[in-house]
Amino acid sequence: MFSLLLVPAVREYARSRQIHDNPGGHKSHRSPVPYLGGVAMALSFSGAMVVGVAVWRSARLENGELNLALGNLTTQGDGLVRELVVMLGVALLFSLMGLVDDLRGLSPWLRFFVGLGLATSVVLFGISLNSPLPAWADGVISVVWILGMTNAFNLLDNIDGLAAGTAAVASGAFFFIAVINEQQFSALLAIGLAGAMLGFLRSNFHPASIYMGDAGSLFIGFMMAYLGLKMRTTVTEIPQLFAPVVVLGVAVLDTTVVVVSRVRRGVSPFTGGQDHLSHRFLRLGLSVRRSVTSLLVASVALGVLAVGLSEAPAGVGYWILAATVVSGGMATIVLTTKVARVETSSESNVTPLHRNIG
Repeated sequence: MFSLLLVPAVREYARSRQIHDNPGGHKSHRSPVPYLGGVAMALSFSGAMVVGVAVWRSARLENGELNLALGNLTTQGDGLVRELVVMLGVALLFSLMGLVDDLRGLSPWLRFFVGLGLATSVVLFGISLNSPLPAWADGVISVVWILGMTNAFNLLDNIDGLAAGTAAVASGAFFFIAVINEQQFSALLAIGLAGAMLGFLRSNFHPASIYMGDAGSLFIGFMMAYLGLKMRTTVTEIPQLFAPVVVLGVAVLDTTVVVVSRVRRGVSPFTGGQDHLSHRFLRLGLSVRRSVTSLLVASVALGVLAVGLSEAPAGVGYWILAATVVSGGMATIVLTTKVARVETSSESNVTPLHRNIG
């Protein structure tokens, strides 16, 4: 609800101040499109979570009446409010960094070191992978995971509706996993994020009337990484550790395809280009809407697999994981070699769809 109300207001503000993503370079759109959608998403989600946690922790049903006792927020003794503040603080700092990059531009190295500092602070706070590995290894993997997912969604924001849609589907999968495993706080965050994404998606699906920008893609990338680290399951076998990767499989595959493709062509992975999954589907003849829909259907399938994987015994879990990895590997090989190869001569024929930021 917050997102549905805030996005149009932010869009009009961006138009009045001419805060646009302008065409040019390797961007695909032909006319200026307002920015600041990510700001609306971040603020609406943060506001909803503050209200949601306040009501959840303060509400008491007594004699058939619902009473609120705000003192309960800080007397539970489990650090939930402190974690909410830290999580939202870091997420908003990622969003702020993205906003500055949208409006003024930032050095990639500065973005990397700021992101590294924020990711490290989350791990030091205690949000980390919980595996059989030593604690320091879990910490390193967690930092890499946070940095990797924030940048994966930054890359995924290359066509109308894909990044927000993928995040909405992934949030739904995380919600079901959290509910099954009685993780109420994680479930609240996941369903709140899904709502914020769907509210934004109404204005961002093709043809988009507003873009999220780096302010949005870094925000939702961090939130996806955070929910992945928070995921806990009743089955504590090795395959369950990879369930968050499966949930976010489309973002992971897109990043893999882009990096492999650019390395094969001798191009820096950090340069922009029209070699993402969405662009390859367009070159296969799919429309923008069908390209995005196909990838979102894949996200739903991976989400269902991840929910099953989270509760599967070890033997079944290894088979699910192996099938997912093999499928992803085959897709990477096909999409970077024989089908929809990125060629300089074909890039000029791509249907205009969205800015390309990575």
